[in-house]
Amino acid sequence: MSLFALDFDGVLCDSARETGITGWKAAATLWEDMGEAVPPQSLLERYCRARPVIETGYQAILMMRLLKDGEDPDELLETFPHRMYEVVEKSGTDTAGLKRLYAAVRDRWLQADPQGWLSLSPLYPGTRRVLNGLPPGTDCYIVTTKQERFVAQLLEHNGVCFDAKHIFGLDRGMSKEAVVRRLMAHHPGHPIHLVEDRLATLKRFLARPDLATIRLHMACWGYNTQAERREAMGLKIHLLTALSPPEIANTEYHSDR
Repeated sequence: MSLFALDFDGVLCDSARETGITGWKAAATLWEDMGEAVPPQSLLERYCRARPVIETGYQAILMMRLLKDGEDPDELLETFPHRMYEVVEKSGTDTAGLKRLYAAVRDRWLQADPQGWLSLSPLYPGTRRVLNGLPPGTDCYIVTTKQERFVAQLLEHNGVCFDAKHIFGLDRGMSKEAVVRRLMAHHPGHPIHLVEDRLATLKRFLARPDLATIRLHMACWGYNTQAERREAMGLKIHLLTALSPPEIANTEYHSDR
């Protein structure tokens, strides 16, 4: 049996526009100069360019603040991890408070306009077919920094039947490495394929000797850059151009990491 641990945003779901707008709406509660109901289209497009550097939802608040201040999205691909903390200080709260704010704003939006919210996070083409038609001998989990209820709602909205017990999200308070270690313990001896779009996450797995048997794949259609894809190739991370469990399972794997 092969196990697949799939990221959600950037692998199964294209949520860039929704996360950006949620970030803007949350930022509007902190800063008066961001009072429009939605961000200007040009700013949202710049956010989508910078999206590869966002790791988890609340960071969209910080990114939108920087973009509103005129920061260049291409430069933020390099500098954002170091700029986040100065924006947190300016927000008048802390990271935990920003996380709560982001989730509350998203909840209110979903309650007020569920179809509008759901429409802004489409699944990538073919995702529903893949998840609803997993071949025998495969087991699939979603490992994400998104809250589980949002993942479940998006899957249901798109007609995907998926076991809620197989969704590991932000609610668990576990790192992706910890989730995968749990899967290893529960399924000893079975190969585990991790499909991620973020190079930084994949590199964390490379740095853990106890995770050396995990087969790492980068989803090239997700939130990553050409430079990151080149770096991934140099690290012997398999580059994916389509989500196909049978092909992923049969990929030649290099374990000399």
